[in-house]
Amino acid sequence: MRTIFDTVPLPTLVVDEDVRIQDYNKAAGRLLGPQPELILHRRGGDALHCLHSEEKGCGRGVACQHCVIRNSVKEALTGGETHRRMHKAELRSEEKTVMIDLLVTATPLPGGDSPQVLLILEDISELLTLRGLIPICARCKKMRDDQQYWHSIEAYLFTQMSVTLTHGLCPSCCADELKALEAMEVG
Repeated sequence: MRTIFDTVPLPTLVVDEDVRIQDYNKAAGRLLGPQPELILHRRGGDALHCLHSEEKGCGRGVACQHCVIRNSVKEALTGGETHRRMHKAELRSEEKTVMIDLLVTATPLPGGDSPQVLLILEDISELLTLRGLIPICARCKKMRDDQQYWHSIEAYLFTQMSVTLTHGLCPSCCADELKALEAMEVG
């Protein structure tokens, strides 16, 4: 089983209900560091150098109540099913703060003496950055899709992201419309 665990290309951890690392694969080792004695039995935020764990430790700060990793582990254990969520993590790396977008997968592991969760951390920052680049016409504001078709902003956002837009007028456009109506009435 160790060989299979280590061939998974994504950082994968086995954690307990307090997100203490019980085991990890080679990909996680590259992220956490080469010394298992410094990683095992530490809470995930402490081992990953989460910015929110610096003051009081992982799981003890105000931000920890809303931590997607911590809450995904808790939900996997209480609900007995896999949870996948996106998380914007703030990590400390060589005295600077690094923001990364993670896809967090937490699934309960059956059996064992104490409850454990398989935790997979997938860095999707590059994917989201590329997805965040949307070609738009500088003149008419239509947006180009991957098949090179041009769509209105409303149609594009609905098709690509299931977003429906509502319409209104901002204060300056409202003032411009009123001026245009008054000019038409005078003329």
